[in-house]
Amino acid sequence: MKLPRQLSYTRSLSPGKAVFFYRTPESDFEPLQIERQKIRGQKSGFAEAYKNEATPKELAPQDLAFGNPHTIELCYVPPTVQQLYCRFSLRVEANSLEPNVCGEPKVSYWLTRFMNTYKQHGGFGELAKRYAKNILMCEWLWRNKTSPNVDLEIIGEGFDPISISKANRLRWDGKWREAEEALHILTEVIQTGLEDPYSFCFLEITAKLDTYFGQEIYPSQSFSENDDVARTYAYTQVAGKDAACFHSQKVGAAIQMIDDWYDEDANKRLRIHEYGADYKNVIARRAPNNRLDFYSLLRKVALYVKEMEQNGLKNQEQAFHIHYIAAVLIKGGLFQRTKE
Repeated sequence: MKLPRQLSYTRSLSPGKAVFFYRTPESDFEPLQIERQKIRGQKSGFAEAYKNEATPKELAPQDLAFGNPHTIELCYVPPTVQQLYCRFSLRVEANSLEPNVCGEPKVSYWLTRFMNTYKQHGGFGELAKRYAKNILMCEWLWRNKTSPNVDLEIIGEGFDPISISKANRLRWDGKWREAEEALHILTEVIQTGLEDPYSFCFLEITAKLDTYFGQEIYPSQSFSENDDVARTYAYTQVAGKDAACFHSQKVGAAIQMIDDWYDEDANKRLRIHEYGADYKNVIARRAPNNRLDFYSLLRKVALYVKEMEQNGLKNQEQAFHIHYIAAVLIKGGLFQRTKE
């Protein structure tokens, strides 16, 4: 199957911003503030004392002892606050069942047939379970997950509120036990949202973090156009105040950290990406030369349809590729080839 000049999918998982707040006797929603400080940093980088070829620069002894003043933004829990909250909403839609735009009817036919066959064999259940695990494990809190204790609450239509204590202690391959029912319920809810165009699945997820005195919090970092500020944090306006938050993209990245299909011996999960970007190790795990990238596998969609029709998802190697293709389509994006 050849990629058309126009092919796009609308994302199926749409999280909102995750906003940090705390409660006081006067208010149930007091935004967590970001503060700006000017500090005297240190000249400790490689380029301060070495040239590109790793030869030392000609410097006076005091040159590396001078300070390096710069401005940064910081975020701390107020000293009188012992519990901090972080909340976001998640909309789950069945947008992956067919392309949003496709310039070739034959491609549209095979992609639609692929996802419908995938649905018939329960493929969405596997992906939904993985998304649910990341939500319940509080992966979306990123560095803030290492708080002393995190309790989680999820509300939505069609199910009783989900509550989990010590959610940050859960592990991907660990024993879930008390959280097993919560995982089952949330998996079903997300699966229905991915499969049923009329389910209108909305979730509201709130984490309650027990904090230490004046604990530092790490919201999303933002790119600053102001050269005078070395680091800026993301915020959103709440009742005229700036509330620290995570960008929706950062929340979505944590939820979609499910790709361990790139290698049978994979020891880490990657965010769904067309080339298997491993940002920590600065390498593409699905580079085109190993034929595991999304575009190489997408060309075999018709073969995967026939594989599912004959064997379902029993063949593990083929199932890994099929799950990955479906996950990328759920992520959404532009997949067409260049105009040239």
